[in-house]
Amino acid sequence: MNTSEELQVSPEESEPNALMHMVAPIVAIGATMIVRKALNAGYRRTTGADAPGPRDPGVSIGRILVWSVVTAVAATAVEVAVYRITNRPTHTA
Repeated sequence: MNTSEELQVSPEESEPNALMHMVAPIVAIGATMIVRKALNAGYRRTTGADAPGPRDPGVSIGRILVWSVVTAVAATAVEVAVYRITNRPTHTA
């Protein structure tokens, strides 16, 4: 197969399942909440303190920004994975 060739997918195969299209946001929210809880627990176990919050005056702005980026990246990765998994077209053969 040549790298310039594209896979041909029929329109029926490229349409996501309507039920999964409605369920995906709910699953993504739930999975994101679980990942955030796991990240917070890991932070607490590693540092002995609660994860920094945006209004915590005892934590430097740098630490808060780094933690915000870490949680945002993890949440985005989970959301993308959930949407990709739940919106896969079903192949019936």
